[in-house]
Amino acid sequence: MMNFLVSSVANLIIILISFFIFKVIISGPTRHRIYEKFMSSFAKFIVYIFLASTVITSLIALVLYKTRYIAYINVVAPALVSPIIGFVASTVPTRGAGDKKQA
Repeated sequence: MMNFLVSSVANLIIILISFFIFKVIISGPTRHRIYEKFMSSFAKFIVYIFLASTVITSLIALVLYKTRYIAYINVVAPALVSPIIGFVASTVPTRGAGDKKQA
């Protein structure tokens, strides 16, 4: 149980760090355009996260199985999916369409 808690806290930290890094690196209008182009709704957001995590976890499982390190899949796969979740979360607009721009 302790390993699960440590792994989940580490993944949360990775998600938050990648979220803030992408938020600083990519400008607001660019992030908004990425969101509008690929994920204009919450349903697409969930589907893309699911598909990306499934593909990455499958590839990592294959690599770890071939190298006989399959026991570490519960640590490695979420750690590699976390930056993608942080990126996708950083593209979600923080202001609504009716909000006024700050001067």
